[in-house]
Amino acid sequence: MNSAAALPSLVPSGGYRRLPSLAQPRLIGLLSAALCAGSAALLGILALTGMRPAPEFANFLVLAAAVAVLAGYCRWRGHPWLLTDSAAVVAVVTVSLLLCGLVSCTGLRLGLPLADQMLAWSDALLGFDVGRVARFVATQPAISELLHFAYNSSGVLCVAVLGWSLVKRDRLLMWRVVATITVAMQLTAIVSILFPARGAAVALGLDALQGQGLPFGAGTYSAAEFAHFYSGDELLVRLADMNGIVCFPSFHTVMALVVLQGFATSPLRWPAVVWSALTIVSTVPMGGHYVTDLAGGIAVWIVACRLATWACRFPERDAGTDWPGPRLTRLIRGLRAT
Repeated sequence: MNSAAALPSLVPSGGYRRLPSLAQPRLIGLLSAALCAGSAALLGILALTGMRPAPEFANFLVLAAAVAVLAGYCRWRGHPWLLTDSAAVVAVVTVSLLLCGLVSCTGLRLGLPLADQMLAWSDALLGFDVGRVARFVATQPAISELLHFAYNSSGVLCVAVLGWSLVKRDRLLMWRVVATITVAMQLTAIVSILFPARGAAVALGLDALQGQGLPFGAGTYSAAEFAHFYSGDELLVRLADMNGIVCFPSFHTVMALVVLQGFATSPLRWPAVVWSALTIVSTVPMGGHYVTDLAGGIAVWIVACRLATWACRFPERDAGTDWPGPRLTRLIRGLRAT
């Protein structure tokens, strides 16, 4: 199905068909619900802990508001949907990233019991030894460098998925990916509050492998920030104090699956499969994750992806020529007539 015209703009631009279905309200509702959930979680945490974000975070809100106004202006002026939707995507993702980062970091100040022992026990129950995996990778310099590259390129590849959807003029794919990422970010941040963990590299003493086969920072790059938020008493939240904090569930696993989701029907699907597999494996030695974290990330992606698919689903009766069903019906009728 060519979905380039299947999804109207988040703010439909002039000259494009308005789809008479609940798909657009569903999408807006899902995005709004996800961002509201993240906002409610953040406000609750700030109220309980007394923490407050530094004024510098307002810059992100100003950016989001500015591009949202740009999207509205483009719709009003009847500009092409590429510009309208691109601005809307930037606004949604900016707010989502801001909420995800603040919730996951400030949530540590609640001081809930560390989940490292539980996560390690879960790994043992499943028969996985992350220490053995990390030590093996440390003895293989080429594998270590490859996994390090895959781990660090996750965010760039997620942006590439959105770029691909724009190049292919595939609105449906673009908004499904955006909805998946937005929901997954808020779910990950909120769930991580309940399971604060230092990570396998720190808890199991694997940090000694840094410089001995693993790059410096592997599995421990956010240890200082974790301690700052979990054990500290600073009430002002600064941008410089924020770094990758979440252990369970693994958001790098989510990003790897989002990339696979975005390229699943493209000529790049098999490279995407390979890269996604490498990224998921890399979360153990490079991200200091437990295998249970990966399972959590997969579960978050499944929930987010299913919700995004539901929000962007178009009934056959509303799809017109964009849905293959009517064309197939006409073809069968033509064959019967002959």
